[in-house]
Amino acid sequence: MRNFYLCLIGLLTAFSAWSAGSSATITTNPSPAISDKPLEVTVKTDNLGSEVFCYTWCADINGSAKSPWQWNDVHTDKFRMSGSNGVYTFTIASIKEFYGLTDAELQGLTKLGFIAKTTSGAQTNDCFVTVEQGTGVSYSGGDGTASSPYLLSTADDLDLLTATPADWNASFRLDSDIDASSISGMIGSVENPFKGSFDGNGHSISGFKANGSGIGSATGLFAAIDGASIHDLGVVNANVSGATYVGILAGYAKSGTIERCYTTGTVNGTSVCVGGLIGNNEGATVKDCYSTATADNRDDYATGGLVGKNSGTVANTYASGDVMGFDYAGGLVGANYGTVKNSVALNGNITSASDYAARFGGNNNPENVSTGNHSWDNITPGHLTWSAYGDHAASRDADHIVDYDEFRTMTGWDFDNVWEWRADNGKAYPALRNISAQACSLPETIYSSLGGFDDIFGETGADIMTAGPNPTEGILTVNSTSPLASLALYNLNGACMTHADCGGEYTFSIDLSTLPAGMYILNVTDTKANNTTFKIIRK
Repeated sequence: MRNFYLCLIGLLTAFSAWSAGSSATITTNPSPAISDKPLEVTVKTDNLGSEVFCYTWCADINGSAKSPWQWNDVHTDKFRMSGSNGVYTFTIASIKEFYGLTDAELQGLTKLGFIAKTTSGAQTNDCFVTVEQGTGVSYSGGDGTASSPYLLSTADDLDLLTATPADWNASFRLDSDIDASSISGMIGSVENPFKGSFDGNGHSISGFKANGSGIGSATGLFAAIDGASIHDLGVVNANVSGATYVGILAGYAKSGTIERCYTTGTVNGTSVCVGGLIGNNEGATVKDCYSTATADNRDDYATGGLVGKNSGTVANTYASGDVMGFDYAGGLVGANYGTVKNSVALNGNITSASDYAARFGGNNNPENVSTGNHSWDNITPGHLTWSAYGDHAASRDADHIVDYDEFRTMTGWDFDNVWEWRADNGKAYPALRNISAQACSLPETIYSSLGGFDDIFGETGADIMTAGPNPTEGILTVNSTSPLASLALYNLNGACMTHADCGGEYTFSIDLSTLPAGMYILNVTDTKANNTTFKIIRK
């Protein structure tokens, strides 16, 4: 009898320890769990050490529970949780396969149970997760995890993402350029922002259109993000309209990172915070991005070529589209209460009736951290003179902006790995490496306002050589005190546009009237084998 009581006491003690597990909370990604999607659960509890396992079961399948394994069966790598110090994570790639469910059981599943435990007996209390049925529709591949993101290859894939809020915590990769002109939805919302990862993979999304209307809502390809990562993406020829928080890439960015992205097209707003890339950057980090989009918000506050209102961090960016605002309007950022650094405003026009408008930023208060920034000195103002209330940044003339060495020195950007210097039809400009569908991004007025360079570039002893007029609209004449052997004209891509044998003449002319406007390099060789180089502007 004594042995019986001792055994009973032992069982009661064990039961008491089992029933008095550490308190715990559980969160999931996605939330709630989706029956046909990967599931990541995070349990927060007391510190259980570094070796923690997950006991889990189907808590409700059509009113009944199902546990495929025993209590001590889970002390294996299959059930091992990652993490430490009271925060432990467990990932299930396929709910159906992991629990060994039939199709009928999966359809009836409404709740999962989880307990974090150790081999020494420490454990949490029961944690439960609600399960909703998935659509059964998949993308072009992947399972939505960081190691195997969902693949977006078609407009249908992108359309599915806009219509599936349950996936707005997952990872995605663009696998081809996508024509989005048929898509009407957006990714995320202010109430349910996109929190996942979106790898543009060097591709572009073209023709995207969105139209929002509600005050307090957000409009953009990503209407709202929070903690998201978006990178290596172009959004081309977009047309986005809304009331508040309107941007082509993102309307509202609460937090997260946006890197190596660009936008083109038009963005229109009727209320506050409108930008070519982001409408309202509340706290995200935006780096190595640009926008050529026209930003139009003529009746309200905070309009910028890149960001309407910034309270986050912006670095290594530029904007070149026209800006039309009312109050707090700027070439790069309309209203800045965060940090903007090493960025450039290259817009053609900024239109505003307010004193809070400037080439670079619309305001310049103590909250405005602005360092290492520049703007084109010939941006057309919307009134007679720029006021003292805006952030004007350091002014640069067109000749320095379109010169690679000057631009690289001025900005300090990484032109070896992130940016590249391009020239289309003799027009030079900065672009992002390895991202599709980019074209000349600067206003035509920058090239037409190039001031030219000194006529005399080379002098050897008594030999002097000139080339002019420079800039020229057609005929360019080279004069030299020594006989001329040959000349060659190159565009900034290094392609030879014309070559001529000068035949020992001291004066030789070429006609550039058929060439596009822009900058060219003229190499001239005399009969003594002396080489002279000119930078030529074709107006």
